[in-house]
Amino acid sequence: RVVPAGGRWVSRAQQLQVGDWITEKDQGGERRRMRLVWVGDDAYRFVFLTAQGLHEVEYDLEDVVERFRSGEIEHLEQDQVPFVDQSLYDIVQDLYREMAFRATHDPLTACIQRHEFEKQLTRMIHESRASGHNGALITLDIDQFSVVNASYGTAAGDAMLRELGVLLGELKPEGSCEVVLGRLGSNEFAMALLPLAVEEALDFSERVRRRCSSHAFRYQGSEFRASVSVGVAPIDGDSAEASTLFNRANLALRNAKEAGGNCVRFAGEIQQQQEQEFMAWINRVDQVLEDDSLTLRAQEILPVGEDRSKGIYEILLGLKDERGEAISPEPFMRAAEQSRRSTRVDRWVVDSALSWMEQNPDVVNRVYAFNVNLSGASVSDDEFLAYLENLVRQNRVPPSKLCFEVTETAAIANIHYTADFMREMKRFGCRFALDDFGTGLSSYAYLQKLPVDYVKIDGVFVRDLADNLTNYAMVRSINELAHFLGMETMAEYVEDLETLNALKEVGVDYAQGFGLSRPKPIERLIQTDRQSVAGK
Repeated sequence: RVVPAGGRWVSRAQQLQVGDWITEKDQGGERRRMRLVWVGDDAYRFVFLTAQGLHEVEYDLEDVVERFRSGEIEHLEQDQVPFVDQSLYDIVQDLYREMAFRATHDPLTACIQRHEFEKQLTRMIHESRASGHNGALITLDIDQFSVVNASYGTAAGDAMLRELGVLLGELKPEGSCEVVLGRLGSNEFAMALLPLAVEEALDFSERVRRRCSSHAFRYQGSEFRASVSVGVAPIDGDSAEASTLFNRANLALRNAKEAGGNCVRFAGEIQQQQEQEFMAWINRVDQVLEDDSLTLRAQEILPVGEDRSKGIYEILLGLKDERGEAISPEPFMRAAEQSRRSTRVDRWVVDSALSWMEQNPDVVNRVYAFNVNLSGASVSDDEFLAYLENLVRQNRVPPSKLCFEVTETAAIANIHYTADFMREMKRFGCRFALDDFGTGLSSYAYLQKLPVDYVKIDGVFVRDLADNLTNYAMVRSINELAHFLGMETMAEYVEDLETLNALKEVGVDYAQGFGLSRPKPIERLIQTDRQSVAGK
């Protein structure tokens, strides 16, 4: 916005501060006293109250400058205002102050809300450029927070957020440093710090992580702990606008979560390169869904016992580059999720898988079931549920051949919707598998709430099963619980014979991994089927 011309009158208007008194001519030529109660960003909007606090008048900068120039507005000294008017104003000003606090602060944690935090971050970016001092943006997210809500109730989750807000407010780096604390979303917090060197910011972030993970939260006699994932992005003279800085910090935060959580990641050069690649995929998601870049792959899930008649294949998404060569679909899937396109991807996979299965009934008859992955967004989407019901109803593929996989994280994000989705599709005869099981804070507590047929034990417990007694005990515990609840178990990331033998000892039902079978184009299942028929 262009600053209006007016020389000293512009300066006079911009020097107005909350609490200043003025007089203004009304339409009858009489002067009335008013006091400034609010000034907008960069002094472009002003709100005045009449002396009795009964009427509000709002002007922009151009109006105030013009009224100063014409003499309609004149500055009034404090001692020229009657004591009664000042007292009435103070009462009204307290009310405005409280309203302003409520408008900018989160009522649960008393931290500033996202919009106000972004304004403060923008200010600190400008200060960093002007002063040459570095700072840091720290974003943090409670790991598996939805488990707390699912296991202890939302009131316990709110109590945890409230207590975490207090805990974070008490933590400050050594030395003189401004700290701005905000709550960005459900279980997401952020801290902006200036001035602070990068090394000190990383040390402070690690201290925040340790403090949070060691803190015991208590609610109505229950005690629980929660770790946090932390992302750090530097504020310096090269910092872009606040939104770009947020993207960098959130990318580092996502890397921390993908590493298993409870750790700190820094948005350095590698992360910025990943961010650029990620943003490129964001812009290509729709194009990929329309062209022929997507393919289907299949990986065999083998029964661990002697009975080999129940072979299962997991259908996986494949991706080809411009030359038609296979590339990793992981960045595409992350971009689809970030751009809220994961349900569209799920529709493509389900459509393509059912179409292929309908065209290859001999292969379908030979295979016990096909596992198809669904995102958390899809199982919470009423329209997707109706679409899937209609598709299964019209397709000639037996519903019993379909097993839908949902990750533990996605399932507990909205456990009520997930359980209802599963029950509705199981009415048709479809099955469900809970993927990546065992990484949550209270996985056992909610397993009985989900009507799943299979529990896929997270690969973090399986990789070194033969050498790690703790993981061996964990897998055995999960397996026994699942069997007690009438569910079968699958182990992921089986890479060698030693791990397979350990799974046999434990009694796990199925095994999956590169050591047993690698993913292959789904078309090769037809060749395999023909070869098995020819062998007979």
